[in-house]
This record gives sequence, C-alpha cells and structure tokens, in this order.
Amino acid sequence: MNAAQVHRGPDDEGTYEDPRGRISLGARRLSIIDIAGGHQPLSNEDATVWAILNGEIYNSPALQERLRARGHEFRSRADTETLVHLYEEYGDDLVHALEGMFAFAVWDERRGRLLLARDRFGEKPLFVQRQTRGLAFASELSALVSASERKPDLNLDAMDIYMVLGYVAGPNTIVEGIEQLAPGHLMRWESDTDRIEIHNYWSARRSVRASREPEQELTAETVRLLERSVAGTLVSDVPVGIFLSGGVDSALIASLVTAHGSTSPQTFTVGYDIGNVSELDEARWTANQLGTDHHELVIDEADVARRVPAVLGALDQPLADPAVIPLHAVSELAHRHVSVVVGGEGADELFGGYPRYRWLIRSTQVKRVLPERYAAVVARALASAPLGANAARLADVIAPQTTLERHLDWVTANRRAVRNGLYGPALAERAGSRSALDTFAPQLEGFDGELGADAFMQLDQRHWLPEDVLFKADRAGMLNSLEIRTPYLARDVAEFANSVRASTHLAGGGKRLLRNALLEYLPERGSRRRKTAFRVPGDEWLRGPLRPLLQDQIDHGTLVGEGFVDREFLSTAMSAHDGGAEMASILWPVMALGLWLDSYAGRR
Repeated sequence: MNAAQVHRGPDDEGTYEDPRGRISLGARRLSIIDIAGGHQPLSNEDATVWAILNGEIYNSPALQERLRARGHEFRSRADTETLVHLYEEYGDDLVHALEGMFAFAVWDERRGRLLLARDRFGEKPLFVQRQTRGLAFASELSALVSASERKPDLNLDAMDIYMVLGYVAGPNTIVEGIEQLAPGHLMRWESDTDRIEIHNYWSARRSVRASREPEQELTAETVRLLERSVAGTLVSDVPVGIFLSGGVDSALIASLVTAHGSTSPQTFTVGYDIGNVSELDEARWTANQLGTDHHELVIDEADVARRVPAVLGALDQPLADPAVIPLHAVSELAHRHVSVVVGGEGADELFGGYPRYRWLIRSTQVKRVLPERYAAVVARALASAPLGANAARLADVIAPQTTLERHLDWVTANRRAVRNGLYGPALAERAGSRSALDTFAPQLEGFDGELGADAFMQLDQRHWLPEDVLFKADRAGMLNSLEIRTPYLARDVAEFANSVRASTHLAGGGKRLLRNALLEYLPERGSRRRKTAFRVPGDEWLRGPLRPLLQDQIDHGTLVGEGFVDREFLSTAMSAHDGGAEMASILWPVMALGLWLDSYAGRR
C-alpha cells in the first residue's frame, strides 16, 4: 500500500506494528515541517498513542505551545506529533482544535481503538474498506486496490452518477466495497468488538445573519480573516509558491502573500498555444504589479497528446474535469522550484463566483410571475430563436422544471438526457436513474420554500467542491509530489462567508467582497477586463491532438468493448464534433472514464 502512494510522499517512509497484531500503520511523507524530526508514524512519550497524517495542521505551532504548558513533552516540531498529544488531552474532540487540511489516523494502544478523521471540506482524501473483521484505509483508492486479493468489481451505480456529474459522488467510490469517509467526519473502530461508528463533526452550512451590515465592514472582515488564513498556510520549512491565474481569487491570495513576506514569492501560471482562453497576459500583469518571481508554462498540442492519457489513467478515480490537465502541468512546473503552493480553491463556492447562482435567482423570480402552463411554450420559443447563448439560458430558466433539476442540468450540460442513446448494454438499465438527483437532495434539507442561491452555494460546498475541485487539486499536486494549500477554506473564513447574504456576494457580477478586497492591494485592477471563468481549450484538443485517442477508445477501449458505452452513438458524436458541433461535454467524460477503465483493466 505504501508503494502505491510513493508520489504522495517521496521523501520518507515508515511503518508501525501493534505488539498484539491488531493493527499496522504505514506512511509515506512529503517533508514540509521539521524535515529531520518528522518521521512517521509518531508516538507519545510512552509509545501508547501513535499517529499518521496526510496534509498539514497549520496551527500546530500554537497548539504545541499550549500543550507544553499543560505538561506534554515534544521530540519534534512535526504536526503529526501534535495529534498524539491533542488526543491524550481531548480524545476525539481534538478535531475541533485543528486548522488545516488533513486525513489522519490515531491508534490508542491501551484501548485498542482507532480514530480516523478527515478535514472539514475534504481537501485530503480518505478511503475505507470494511473487511470480514476489521478494516483497511488509505489516502487513495489505488492503495486499497493494490492490497486486495483481487480487483474489486466496478460500482455501476457510481459509474452512472459519474457519467451525469463528471465525478464520483461520495461516500461511494467507483468500485464495490470501498467507500470514502466524508468531509468533516470521523470514524472510530474498536478492535475488541470490531465496532465501527461514524460521526459528523462539522458541515458547510449557509447561516445568513439577520442584520444587514455595511459592505465596507464586510470587506474589512474578509481581508482580516484572509490575512490570518494566508499567514497560517505559509508555515513551512521549505519554499512556498503561488498558483496565479488571471482571476480575482489567486490575485488576492498573491497580494496577501506578498504583503505578508519580505521576499518576492514565486508565482506559476499555465497557458495554451491554441484557443482563446489563455490567461497568461492577465497573470503576468498581476505578477509585475506585485513584483513576484514569475514562471510561465505554455501547453502545446504534443504535450496534450502525451499528458492526457498519462494523467487521466493515473487518477485513482475517474474525473471528467479537463482543468486537471493544466493543473497537473503547472504543478509539474512548480515542483521544480518549490514543494508547497497556495491556490484559490473554494473562493467561487464560498463567495458566489458562479454565474449560475444569479440565473437560479432569476429562475425563482420567473416562476413567481409566469404560470407553468405558459412556461413551456415561452421556453420552446426562446430555445428555437437564433438569439445566442443568453436566450438559450433564459429558455432554461423559464422551462417548467424543479430548481434542483434545472441546477443539475446546467452544471452537467444536460448529460442525463442523453444516457438512453449513450449507454451500452452494461449500463442500459440505469439510463433512467434519478440517482444523481437523489445524491443532491439530502444536502438541501433545511431550506424552506423555493430553493435559491443560498441552497446551491451550500450544495456546491458539500459536493462539487470536495469531489471535483479539491479532488483535482489534490491529485494534480500529489502526482507531482506538490502540496497545494487553500487559504479560502479556513474554518473562520468559510463560516464568515456563509453568514453573508447571497445578494451581497452576487452583486456586481459575483465575488463582490473579494473584488473589493483586491482593490485595496491592486487599485488598477478595477479598470481591467473582467475574467469569466478558468477554461480549457477542450473543443480544440478533442478535434486535434486528442482525436486519435478518442478513435482508439471507440475501436479498442474497455469502455466500448465491455458494453458500457454504445460505439455507434460515440462515433456519431465524434463526427458531429469534427464538423464544428460542441460535443466536448459528452466526449470528454467518456474519454476520461475510458482511460481510467483501461488503466484499471491493465490496458495501456
């Protein structure tokens, strides 16, 4: 299992065996804090409590100081050792003291008791396989698969949800018998009784304040909390860099890092040699304004042809987000210079960055004034009129659907509607499944009446953020042995953002408080173009360097050969894409799943 995760920790390896044979712990380490003294597993003074940790506890120095005052003795500055003493002091409640990104295991030798826990937003992964007696756990699915006597069967329900959402929705995984520990959860296992308990210790929840505070005060609080969060994420014994795109999120983080330190930080940006979505110019402008040591990478078509099958086949679960490719490339670049970077993940979900939030508000308003019997007629008329993308989106807004169905179809390019034609015999009976909707529905409990932007910001924080955005960041970084830290996901930042009215976040095109905060550091930024969203030239790649890869999937791939996808439907979709139709929303998820299945089946 350790060998399957060398990329996550190339610097060090350690194991622990319980004297009574009840448990074995293994760890791979990417050395960030106390490089010489942080060898894992780590124990307390009398070796009765042991811990292994994936990630970083940002407030570990303050916690160690507090624990020393209470009589605890430390042999290192490593945050893993902080865990064992916190456990001695607080037991399972230690999770409430932690700030950072983490998945950890604490073994209590005297009680024969194991505690597993995962950070609040799921920045770090944790997979669990329950066995006839006991359990196995690991940071990646591939480690558990490597330890199995035979490869687990594929989970066809999870595969169907993937084909709709573009990611595997937790707590399930793409294979049978292995599950994910959900973000903000802990698991207890008693070795004597084999009893397992799971507890939710924190959840992302929109809880809007009753009072309406002035925007100036909200902006000041945003800056104050982010300054403190950024300072925490910069704790490291190795250099820390910054991922810099053309957007507000990373520019604000770069501004805060620059203001915090005395030396010029290193920034890293990726662009493309085709298409019109490259952000190199905007990122370069920000780097020049802040005086950073800036590095750029341009992905060309030859690199795309090489990188896409290598990366998508190396992921432990399939992911249909094409942004994982440039993120992997810029992580590879950054790893040549630093071991840690900070990024802007979480800003869109917490501070209202997605345009669909504003469209969801409009859909609620339309539903109040337009009777349902007229809605379908108006929607069909708008959809057939040659009025451009906004008219098509307005048609979606007016169409008589539930808000949850409308949201799902917007974020998935309506893939659930094409399953009847797309699926082969192995998935055919799932073509009409509502499982994707059923996955979302429980996360919206507690919202009264018509679902609006608040509800879907919360939904994104609980699903899209951990299962796509953070999965992508963790795997793209770790495949290059690079740690990516996310200041926007500090607990106090998140809880503050979730207390602010959606209308405030969405004002002025979204992320109002972050835009206000950025102007305090880069006032000239207000006169520059407004960035829309981080995009990838996926259409061009699929018509160009990835075209042979798609053809290979049709002719020889496991996805078609095992009957998961219909060959004729896929060929027709590819021909339409070649002719100028935008079919990437179907072709990319199919290709990503196909490459993952080929790798799982041992086909290269």
